[in-house]
Amino acid sequence: MDNEKKCGCNEEENTCGCGHDHNHDHECGCGEDHHEHFVVDLEDDNGNVISCPIIDAFEFEDNEYILAQDPNEDSVYLFKSLEDGELIIPEEDEFERVSKYYSEELSE
Repeated sequence: MDNEKKCGCNEEENTCGCGHDHNHDHECGCGEDHHEHFVVDLEDDNGNVISCPIIDAFEFEDNEYILAQDPNEDSVYLFKSLEDGELIIPEEDEFERVSKYYSEELSE
């Protein structure tokens, strides 16, 4: 999968216009919710790129995770965000712990 996180407001500058860099920081402090402007571009088995909006971001066990939703299938994907901004799919045991935490603590 080809994963890319970007701000949709100003793709060339990768900013929302509030003057903060949003490449690696979802909480810029300007008071606006920028999650709706971030997308993860996924490549399917046929080579088609699907832009999946990020619907939530949260921290768990000192790591940041994001949820992205496929607008075509309503599927939700869980990614771990690394310090360099790269998104990876968590290993199975980590995925289970994070999913359980999210469903029990955050999805209310």
